[in-house]
Amino acid sequence: MHKKSCLLIVDDDEQGREALRILLAREDYQLAFAANGEEALQLAAELMPDLILLDVMMPGMNGFEVCQHLRVHSQLAEVPIIMLTAITDRKTRLSGIEAGADDFITKPFDKVELLARVRTITRLNRYRHLLAERTRFEWSVEQSEDGYLLLDQNDVIQYANSGARFYLGLLNENALSEKFLKHIEKENLRCEPIAAWKNWPKSNVGSMPRYLVRPESNQHPSLWLQVDLLDSHGSRGQLVHLRDISEQMNLQRQMWTFQTLVSHKLRAPLNGLVGLQILEHTKMDLASKQANSLIKIARESAKRLQDQILDILRYVDSSQLLFQRDNVFNLFNLSSLINEIKKDLEIETVSVSIANTLVDKSLAFSAQGLELVLRELFTNAKKFHPQHSPAINVSVTLQNHKTLLLSVSDNGQSLPPQEIAKVWTSYYQSEKYFTGEVKGMGLGLPMVSRLVWSSGGSCRLYNCEDQPGITIEITLPLLED
Repeated sequence: MHKKSCLLIVDDDEQGREALRILLAREDYQLAFAANGEEALQLAAELMPDLILLDVMMPGMNGFEVCQHLRVHSQLAEVPIIMLTAITDRKTRLSGIEAGADDFITKPFDKVELLARVRTITRLNRYRHLLAERTRFEWSVEQSEDGYLLLDQNDVIQYANSGARFYLGLLNENALSEKFLKHIEKENLRCEPIAAWKNWPKSNVGSMPRYLVRPESNQHPSLWLQVDLLDSHGSRGQLVHLRDISEQMNLQRQMWTFQTLVSHKLRAPLNGLVGLQILEHTKMDLASKQANSLIKIARESAKRLQDQILDILRYVDSSQLLFQRDNVFNLFNLSSLINEIKKDLEIETVSVSIANTLVDKSLAFSAQGLELVLRELFTNAKKFHPQHSPAINVSVTLQNHKTLLLSVSDNGQSLPPQEIAKVWTSYYQSEKYFTGEVKGMGLGLPMVSRLVWSSGGSCRLYNCEDQPGITIEITLPLLED
């Protein structure tokens, strides 16, 4: 619905004002009236009219003076002014032009002519406003740090602002003729999570956000772009908004990682120090065999606690979890890592199968990162098992010369199909519908996926076919020889 054009009529003659009211009322304008120059300036500043019909001959401040005041006003300087005058000599018209009038209508005016001129000027003024708004919008879009893309119905890039060109590497005009998904694949940007992109370029029906991820490397941190489709108001194409959320993602990952490290690494050694409290409260003979056993456990726990705290401090110093040349994970150590996690989490049954071709390979993924991934998967398997005693199967196979497939299966509960895609969504907890509310904010699997996506890997979750439970498959990059 269009806003009505506002007309300010300035005339000291009441009959003149009334005549214009009657004539213009049927044109559906918003009309305002002033009987003198001072009132006209006040109303103009309040209403910001689209057109002013200004009588020349008025007592006090005449029309020329009112026009001059309007033209020096910062906000009213461009408002169109039609001067109404009974004087037709050349000198009067020149004075009006010098004062800043846009047009003249001679009294007594022709009604058809006046209506035609008012319609033309208001239409041109509306177009001028729209053009100015468009210019301001285009300037704002170009100056924005966010990226904006316009895609046609065939997903071909038609327009990209400077932010989008920077993020997507659109450095020449030829790139604007490429299809969006084809271009981002060429730029090594990954569409994650895959389920959220299946219906592109239509809006995502589910609650999952769409991301474009450029994996982390030795030279550059990971890049995270959140991708949203904006309402294009019926235009033939899609307006795409790209927002850089890398800092937000990395901060959230570091906070979750630190919390998880502290929780897992300190719990077991702290439990081992409880023996010292037993010695104190029972006043046990320190020379006894039982006391010596408790002291030995406490000594070993204290040493382990020291090692774990130093490990956490090393993480704080580096603030890195992903691939580093001096922090890669050799698959020869996988069995011992899994046994350590199994012992810490008190899980009885864990089977491990590693392809012989992988024993001497290394992951382009940090040791801490892999430990966090496995701890999270094992913790979930125990937490959601009906008796909290899952049987977990871990298998590692070579996918191709660049990647391996890490598969973790349990015999807990299966998930409804509509819930499976949502497990990678932050703060979503499917389990509360089956086992009741579980402590935690639902960040575990989403953070696992972000660690994996940032390394150039991928995640997949599905129900086991031959038994209750789920399987999580994670593709991770191998370190090139």
